[in-house]
Amino acid sequence: MQTPTTSTAAALISLLGLLIIAYGVSYWAYRARTDRSAFVGLYLLFGIPGALLSVAGLVAMVRGERELGPILLLTGIGLWLPLLPQVRQALARVTPIDPASPVDMTGLSIIFGLIGFLGGPILGGASAAPAAEEIPSISYLDLILQGAAFLLIAYMAVGWPISRFDSAEGKPRVRSFREATARLGIAAPDLRTIGWGIGATLLCFLAAGAAGYVGALLQPGVDEGVTEVVKAMTGAIQTVPGALLLGISAGVGEEAIFRGAVQPRLGIVLTAIAFALLHGGQYGLNFSIVGLFLVAIVLGITRQRCNTTAAMIAHAAFNSLQVLALVMASRGA
Repeated sequence: MQTPTTSTAAALISLLGLLIIAYGVSYWAYRARTDRSAFVGLYLLFGIPGALLSVAGLVAMVRGERELGPILLLTGIGLWLPLLPQVRQALARVTPIDPASPVDMTGLSIIFGLIGFLGGPILGGASAAPAAEEIPSISYLDLILQGAAFLLIAYMAVGWPISRFDSAEGKPRVRSFREATARLGIAAPDLRTIGWGIGATLLCFLAAGAAGYVGALLQPGVDEGVTEVVKAMTGAIQTVPGALLLGISAGVGEEAIFRGAVQPRLGIVLTAIAFALLHGGQYGLNFSIVGLFLVAIVLGITRQRCNTTAAMIAHAAFNSLQVLALVMASRGA
């Protein structure tokens, strides 16, 4: 049986490992802008695992392994597909990516691999929400660590504090924290930002509600299963401070990565797909994912028209109000 101490230690070690990997990949990608060997190394980094996973996925599907096969195959394809210049050039017609940039190529491989891994179970027929007892409850420390780690990864993704060659200055330089913050679209909240955040929150609830209504018609019972999962996941933090901390952690961390770092390069739609599928492991790959996709579109437009801070406010309010509703329901029961 795991004690709280060992659980906390495991979480810290996992997050530390994630940060080290994120820094290493970011450093490698930025170095590849001027180092040919590093650029070739990116092809090996994503191409070899991608090819092996693709072959393994095909073999698994031939053997009739409907769950594992699609996951391996789509993950592998996602890793190597962006390595093809033709694919990047085609994507550049519909997204803001630079097809010649090794940084954008790295981001595409990671995002496409993530989409393949998270979306693979759909081909295997997965749809129902996972059993509530299978979902671990989130602790206050988990929220703090996760929010901080995601925020740091977002800064690394945009080049802070990573040395890179500046062609204009003709020498290596490190993007300053202020420059990285501006690139992420994070700004001090003013009345306009707060107004956008409040408006986006309302639109998020409307989008999620509409998707939930349609989902209840198409997949009866799924919505109740998702609600039970949310209750189980937030069982240890169903308090007012817990609801606020959950909102801040997810709002700041996830928005910094998705809307701050990723969206300006990959566009609103690809970012929204990755965001929605990221939550598939929690809620199941069912119609609830459509609601999350619509919420992500709202947050993406908010980032585009205002800034990431407004998206953070909307995301934080959306999550906090959901948990606060559970708190009030439990107190009224």
